[in-house]
Amino acid sequence: MKKTILIIFILPFVFNCEAHHIVGGEMIYNYLGKGSKPNTSKYLITLKIFRDQDVPLNTAKMPTEVYIGIFNNDNGRQFQGPHPYFIVFRNSETDVPVNAFPPCMSNAPDLNYHVGIFLLTVELPDNSKGYTATYQTCCRVDNLQNVDNFGGDRTGSTFTCTIPPAIYEDNSPEFSTSIDVICAKKPFQLNYSANDKDGDVLVYSFSPVYGGGIFVDEKNGNPSAPPYSTVPYSTNYNSDFPLGLSATINSKSGLISGTAPQVGKYALGVRVQSYRNGVLINVHYKDFIVNVTDCDFAGAQLNVRPVMCDSFNVSFQNDNSSALNQEHFWDFGDPKSGINNTSTLKNPTHVYTDSGVYTYKLVVNRGQQCTDSTTQIVKVYPGFNPFFNTDGKCINSTIFFADKTTTNYGEVSSWSWDFGDPSLNTDTSNIKNPSYIYTKAGNYPIQLTVSNTKGCLKTFTDTISIKIQPDLSLNNDTLMCNIDTLQLSAYGKGSVSWTPDYNINNTRSFKPLISPKKPTTYYATLIESRGCIATDSVFVNVVSKVSLALKSDTTICLTDTAFARPESDGLHYSWTPTGTILNDTIKHAQFVPDQNTTYQVIASIGKCSSRSNFRVNTIPYPIAFAGKDTTICFPKSHQLLASGGSIYNWSPPNFLNNPKISNPVSNTPESIRYIVQVNDVLGCPKPKYDSVTITVENPIADAGPADTAIVVNQPLQLNGTGAQFYSWSPPNGLNNPDISNPIALLSESQKYTLKVETAIGCFSTDTINVTVYKVKPDLYVPNAFTPNKDGKNDIFSPIPIGIRTLNFFKIYNRLGQLVYNTKTQKQGWDGTFNGQPQDTGVFVWMAEGVDYLGKVIFKKGTVTLLR
Repeated sequence: MKKTILIIFILPFVFNCEAHHIVGGEMIYNYLGKGSKPNTSKYLITLKIFRDQDVPLNTAKMPTEVYIGIFNNDNGRQFQGPHPYFIVFRNSETDVPVNAFPPCMSNAPDLNYHVGIFLLTVELPDNSKGYTATYQTCCRVDNLQNVDNFGGDRTGSTFTCTIPPAIYEDNSPEFSTSIDVICAKKPFQLNYSANDKDGDVLVYSFSPVYGGGIFVDEKNGNPSAPPYSTVPYSTNYNSDFPLGLSATINSKSGLISGTAPQVGKYALGVRVQSYRNGVLINVHYKDFIVNVTDCDFAGAQLNVRPVMCDSFNVSFQNDNSSALNQEHFWDFGDPKSGINNTSTLKNPTHVYTDSGVYTYKLVVNRGQQCTDSTTQIVKVYPGFNPFFNTDGKCINSTIFFADKTTTNYGEVSSWSWDFGDPSLNTDTSNIKNPSYIYTKAGNYPIQLTVSNTKGCLKTFTDTISIKIQPDLSLNNDTLMCNIDTLQLSAYGKGSVSWTPDYNINNTRSFKPLISPKKPTTYYATLIESRGCIATDSVFVNVVSKVSLALKSDTTICLTDTAFARPESDGLHYSWTPTGTILNDTIKHAQFVPDQNTTYQVIASIGKCSSRSNFRVNTIPYPIAFAGKDTTICFPKSHQLLASGGSIYNWSPPNFLNNPKISNPVSNTPESIRYIVQVNDVLGCPKPKYDSVTITVENPIADAGPADTAIVVNQPLQLNGTGAQFYSWSPPNGLNNPDISNPIALLSESQKYTLKVETAIGCFSTDTINVTVYKVKPDLYVPNAFTPNKDGKNDIFSPIPIGIRTLNFFKIYNRLGQLVYNTKTQKQGWDGTFNGQPQDTGVFVWMAEGVDYLGKVIFKKGTVTLLR
């Protein structure tokens, strides 16, 4: 007998603890007196580690022991402990107290942190620079908003303290252990004050937080010596603004306040500097992860407003946008406004009665449990309008800027100019009316920021165009008669001089008169007050006569427009007769004559002129007529007949025997619109058009289903379609043979013929066979079918006799699955299920219908599918 041996390999199951659990830490030292050996001092070092308890189950627990390294600041060497680090066991682990939440908070967070306490007593040799004690570990909690969490040593934690020389006998400050709730986008306060046993003066500021060095998991190891690398901050955050630009720390109290950032976790470092008798003794740190949640609370918050310098009308809003702020009461601090001094609107406006400084107040949810109030000041000094102008526009010349700011209250007190020169960083000034020299041409955005003694501060911006030379413009080149006098014109700022001094009345005038006898180019030189120079010229062509030539006369279709394009050097034109000329003073005139007309034109240059004639002959358009619209019966033809000209062209040419004659025959099978183009040979080359529509009526009679079965005396509603008029024959059994839907009551089978006819006599016929069964109304169902697609017995369906409605017809296979279901009469099963042909077999069917008398008929049975 053989035995089967079953060998089971038991593989080790490795459970990796994720150590992303650290939310902060602080290392404290206390001076305990002289050590047991000469020239030594005794210290108690306390390490606080904060852990988030609401983390996944596989997250590392609070450590039971830590490795603390101590480094001599005189030489950077590690003070030799037992390993050479010190193994310090956890002394205690307690809850971190949570400070009271704001009243009526909604969606309050569950802050569940623990703090572990690790105590180390150590004797250190006295030295000149003291010592640094350090503990390093991985791993900060994940998904910090202000830190790039890309792993490695830069997202761990280093907690350290610097012990000053023993001569100070110093005890480090100690931060509070409690935590506060912070709601996103809400005003908040965090108390980061520290207690100092020695009574030293403490100065607070934000500080970087430090990464974990080489540590990548929760295992202990010997920490590295200082200095330490900070964590990498995300965009919009840094060690000076770890909670964004809206949060600041009070340097004297350690109170952090402002508007909270968006929901998330933030690494926050705070340093406190200890001063004794004006001497900096030490710098102490706390590193903690701040959790900003989407909680909410009611409150009144009024941020500081800028001075109102435009209007007495001031808009107000509660800067705490909580949905819990149900009611608002505003006191604008303007008693002279009477009943308008208060408002219960959420975002009111108020027009102050005078300028000045006003203290306004907001109360939310007045008289309710969640009420809050606050005050703020608003300064109202409207009528402050900054403005400036400039003198000069040329490169390498002095451009003067003049402040034209006006203020209704106070005095303009400061100016800050930016001359918009991208090539320099020194293109600024703080005086009232400065000057500047540009070395390149271009458009420069000038920005003036001004303030007044009432606190108004505004910026006015304008763009000036600096050019290589000043603006100078002259007449366009021109033409004159040698017996005339012409005035030239120059435009610009400064003084002008003209050359040559040839037949010109004043070479220093901006509008001199000239009378040259030959073609001459005159030059104008403009000199601005700043020394900028520009030169331009104008050419004056001088003639003794005017050239004028017209092309030959023309012929047009009556009511069309004729064009005259004379070849001439004239400056002015006059056409006659004026009645049919669209513009009688232009060179290329347009005419709409109502008869044959001769036009005359005079071209002139000053006192020189010439004249010529131009004749326009008119020929009437042909008169197109395509005939009258008509209606015909399909398939009859129709002869078209057009008139009005001598040449014809029909479109579309469809169904026409000849589209190029006036009277083609159309055999169109459908309605159509023909357009005829008519031309003549009388002189007007343009065609005229007309159209005719042939409407083809083709009624199609439909008497209904070709074969219909009923029982004796079952009323049958016939339904004919196809035209306006109906006739059924023979009329046997019909209540009205001349309507579309008569009712037939028969005792014998009958064949009916339906004739439909339109109003003009177009007609069509159709037939219907009505089979009358001399049986009771019922559902007759075959017992077998052969769905082999040979066109015979391929569909299995009930035969309804005398049935008005089929409620259902269902077929099941032997497993009880519904393979077919319909409510439509004369539809049936093709022997497939889910697209697959079914094998030969027996299937169960059930059918239910309602006969023409309203009686429900239910039947069931089996059918054999044969392949």
